[in-house]
Amino acid sequence: MSAPIPHQQPIASTGNDIVDLSATDPQRTSSYRFYSRIISGEEKTLYDQLGGLPFDNYVWLLWSIKESVYKYTSRTDTALVFAPLTIPVLHLDPPSGDGFYKSMVIYGSEMLYSRSIITNRLIVTVVSNDENFDRTWWGFRPIDEAGYADQSAEVRTFALGKLHSALLRTDLRIEKSAAGYPVLLDGKGPLDIPLSLAHHGHFIAYSYRLPPDPPVPSSRSAILKLAVLFPNNSLNRKSAAN
Repeated sequence: MSAPIPHQQPIASTGNDIVDLSATDPQRTSSYRFYSRIISGEEKTLYDQLGGLPFDNYVWLLWSIKESVYKYTSRTDTALVFAPLTIPVLHLDPPSGDGFYKSMVIYGSEMLYSRSIITNRLIVTVVSNDENFDRTWWGFRPIDEAGYADQSAEVRTFALGKLHSALLRTDLRIEKSAAGYPVLLDGKGPLDIPLSLAHHGHFIAYSYRLPPDPPVPSSRSAILKLAVLFPNNSLNRKSAAN
């Protein structure tokens, strides 16, 4: 077994979470003794203004947002301890045309944004400091076995499959940093591509953030100009909300 990868200060970050609603207890979740450890009085007011969402789903939505924020920020502050009430959700919008619940969180010096999907089976969230989620990619899917070892193996295989396709590389692997978060590596060492993994019950999810594009060589500038003039050609990028 390889030694943990030393913690490195990342330039950017990502964070995600997933909740299998079949593995939750709505009655217990809706009790004050339980939800008061996750949401504040101000966040309860947000729910009263939101409407249309079962309260237990709202509690797990905020848990998912806060867990994603914790994962995002703990990459740069490894001494953080997850404490939901210290991560205030300041604003929450219901889905519009894109189907996402959207929130805003100020945590420490960071202004962060979340996008969440809620179905009758799951809640999945991703967080970024970019409101448009530029260069952040994420996905989720069900799995057959819900044991921890199966979840852990499946989510790594799932994420690596997407990264192999996105980067057109097959020499990638995922290991754990000394601080506990996943690190993407190639044959030479860690890559500057923050990665977050999540699993709960019969669902797994990933998010990753690609670095900015390198400067474009002059020989390609004419091609990229054509891509702007004719936006339906094959150079267009896929939407990050995959």
